[in-house]
Amino acid sequence: MMTDNPAFSRCKITVGPSGAEVSGYSGSAIQIAVDALAFRGGGTVELLEGTYLLEDAVRLRPDIALVGRGDVTLRRRDAHLAVSPLARDADVGQMEISPADISRFRPGMGVCLWDESGWAYANAPLRVAGIADGTLYVDEMMTVDRLAERGGIAVNHFPLILAREAPRCLVENLTLDGRVEDHPCLNSLWSSGMYCFRSPHCTVRRVRVFGVHGDGLVFGKASTDCVVEECETFENTHYGMHPGSHSARFIVRRSHIHHNGSDGLYFCWGVDHGLAEDNDIHHNGWRLWRSGISIGHQDTDNLIARNRIYENCKYGICFRRKTEANGAHRNVMRQNIIENNGQDPAGIPEQFRSLPARELVSVGVSVMGVTNDLVFEQNTIRETRAPGQRFQRSAFYIGKDVHRLVMRDNIMSGHEEGNIVDESGSSDHLLQK
Repeated sequence: MMTDNPAFSRCKITVGPSGAEVSGYSGSAIQIAVDALAFRGGGTVELLEGTYLLEDAVRLRPDIALVGRGDVTLRRRDAHLAVSPLARDADVGQMEISPADISRFRPGMGVCLWDESGWAYANAPLRVAGIADGTLYVDEMMTVDRLAERGGIAVNHFPLILAREAPRCLVENLTLDGRVEDHPCLNSLWSSGMYCFRSPHCTVRRVRVFGVHGDGLVFGKASTDCVVEECETFENTHYGMHPGSHSARFIVRRSHIHHNGSDGLYFCWGVDHGLAEDNDIHHNGWRLWRSGISIGHQDTDNLIARNRIYENCKYGICFRRKTEANGAHRNVMRQNIIENNGQDPAGIPEQFRSLPARELVSVGVSVMGVTNDLVFEQNTIRETRAPGQRFQRSAFYIGKDVHRLVMRDNIMSGHEEGNIVDESGSSDHLLQK
């Protein structure tokens, strides 16, 4: 954990009202302080109480602590997106963008590009350095081609905080208000409240993230050994927290993850030897009919302990369908309360009703794919709602080709299909009766 990083005490710069060392309630004021400390080898940026308006991500540097004093909120300066079709292609290696309509773009804005080649993440915005003759001049070369004839657009969509190759950072005592107007382009261009990209050993503590069209907190591209403590992520359209892309040894504890549109806690790819403990995870999945916790692709050797996981739309915990080479093996679930998950099947969104029948049945824990050597011990898995509202149909569903699942001392009750539905075809489990 990086709160004891000696670089944080090397120097401090305050930002905020008149009298602060950097005056102003803007993202550019915060960035001035961050960059000044980066040249000195790190330090602490202290944001004084107030609301700070951003036109681009606050870009952290290595060994920077970004800490709020009092009630501090970061949000977009303008909830209305600046969006324009591309007048010509934006190619790899260029540092200029030609929107058809330049009227709403300004120097200092963060801009992302998208076209119909597929889904994209607004995790690496380009900063507009200048505008001339209908052209945006940006501060970095483009790394992906975006073509006008494929519906290419430029849009000022960005994470509120971006740690890009910025290890050993701390973000503490902030509210990130990610609300933005709805726009068709956002269906395929997600953002996040905070995005860590190749930024190991970062800590996020007592941070609230809400209203993002995308994910609350993201730790990706080998952002290993990151810690989230006492945070709250809610009312984001996709995942509440999203560790992934081989960000090993991720820890989330004592956090509140609720009312997000997709999975509350989504272990993406290659999240291993991590820990999720003492969290409240509930009412997630309302937009995409998903679960409290989802774990799958090479997400092995994690401990999920003492969480309360309840009233999520689909499952409490979902082990996704993967091959044996890519399965979520050797995870341990201990002393969790998993209760009252699932919703009325009549409320399942139309686009999901063609799934296999078994996937339309909500359960406490669903294990699918070739998933081996899971341990469930001392959990309470129950359905306590009134008859007719008991949509968590069983404590466990064990799908085809799951092997060596072990249960010890779990308490299970109230399920209308029985506590355990085992369709694995395996004889090597140690199940409770």
